[in-house]
Amino acid sequence: MSKERKSFSIDFTINRIKGKISPRKAGIFFLIILLFSHIPSRANSWIPTSTISTLIKSPGPNLLLTRRRIEEIKLAISRHNQIAISAYNELIGEANALLYTEPNPIKGEVRIPLFYSKKQHIQRMYSRQIGTDALSAYTLALAYAFSNNKIYADKSIEFLLAWIENCTRPVDGGDFWNIFTGEKKGDTPIVISYHFPKIIMAFDILQGLSAISKEDQKRFRDWLRPFVEYIRRYEPFIPNNHLSWKALFLLSAGRVLEDTGIFCEGLRDLKYALRVQIARDGSMPFELIRKDRASSYTLMNLEALVQGIWIAENHGVDNLRGISSIFRGNIELACKNFIDFLTDPANWHLRYRFIILSKEIRLPEHPSDWAWVFEIPLNWLQNKKELKKQMQDIINGRIYGKYPPRSYSMQFSTLIFRKF
Repeated sequence: MSKERKSFSIDFTINRIKGKISPRKAGIFFLIILLFSHIPSRANSWIPTSTISTLIKSPGPNLLLTRRRIEEIKLAISRHNQIAISAYNELIGEANALLYTEPNPIKGEVRIPLFYSKKQHIQRMYSRQIGTDALSAYTLALAYAFSNNKIYADKSIEFLLAWIENCTRPVDGGDFWNIFTGEKKGDTPIVISYHFPKIIMAFDILQGLSAISKEDQKRFRDWLRPFVEYIRRYEPFIPNNHLSWKALFLLSAGRVLEDTGIFCEGLRDLKYALRVQIARDGSMPFELIRKDRASSYTLMNLEALVQGIWIAENHGVDNLRGISSIFRGNIELACKNFIDFLTDPANWHLRYRFIILSKEIRLPEHPSDWAWVFEIPLNWLQNKKELKKQMQDIINGRIYGKYPPRSYSMQFSTLIFRKF
């Protein structure tokens, strides 16, 4: 660090302590200055496009669920593995219940206002509407993948077709005055990024297992493209979890559209997020500034990052886990930091009190409630026995099904990711 930068840091901290600058404004301003003075270019990231071009057209499914994993689960069940059997039975039970439900698609344009506005109830309604049907389609597709029972595939397709036939295109959800705050798009792009990956993953399973007709495959891809183009144009003002979820959406969409360019855009966004989001101690400062939601937003971002890495690795990109951020952080340190939170939330809160600036933070009822996010990293830790044990101790044999608390798209993570 240069002498000028050190001097600025010291002077700024002293002024904050003296009360000349509010602690929250000081923390946010210093963080932005520090980050944006070092930000790397996304365009300069090397990407193995030839490998991706080959694997993106390979027989699916190949997003979170793969053909190999389907066979592994069937083998585990045949060998009477009780965790695999319990996870499978829970999935089938949920899918059976969905056979008696009807899709509830948005009719017309997807226009979602800001959550932090007077239209919060509208934002919640649309977010829940998209999320519920997306999860229903995904649950049914998973049930078909593991059971080979066509009744689940047909019902999942019914959900997809309902959205294709009723929901037209995304439009900005902000009000006209949001132009001046940089929030004209409202929450349309982020709600799409949060929930559409489940819709896309359902389609990837159905297409990969030849359960959906060629005609309906084309209809789905044609329907999806306007949403993809909309998200491609979206640039989060701050590279926080919104960037990570955008990356996950583009990776998923690139796969099912067999579009290497879109997939690589998502990959560049994912690499960029890994470069600028994680501090040396594994914390995520852009999520810590969310006050009482600092912990849940950290979880939300970690969820998107580990899924993005998993999908990228399924397509031949194997260097993401080793990426070091501009602060010398990485995804492993981020996992360690979240373990610190789950095992001792009071100390974690105290450690970041000058960034969080809230007397309370959101907590799980039990540490295992939020430990589903470790189901993916546990596959990476063959040589990290201590870290692996810490994660397993928090999970404590728990099976994660349709409703892991605060998860957006890692439902049934035990069935999809855990090694048996």
